[in-house]
Amino acid sequence: MSASDRWTAAGIPNYWRLETARFKGQLPGEELPILFAYALADTGEYELVRRAAPGSEVVMQRPFEIALDTARLLP
Repeated sequence: MSASDRWTAAGIPNYWRLETARFKGQLPGEELPILFAYALADTGEYELVRRAAPGSEVVMQRPFEIALDTARLLP
């Protein structure tokens, strides 16, 4: 059972993943770190609701309202 399957079973409505190293699927010229925000959809699967690269402030609404720039999350 994958981590997201366990989170779904536990009823966890949202999770964030922060990529700090190069990864498959990184867009050309995209800087790190990149925040991926997922929410549990009505289908019972997680869907990507936000992909945020560093350099500009984004406002997240779920699971709570917060404004952040991923560039400021790491030293």
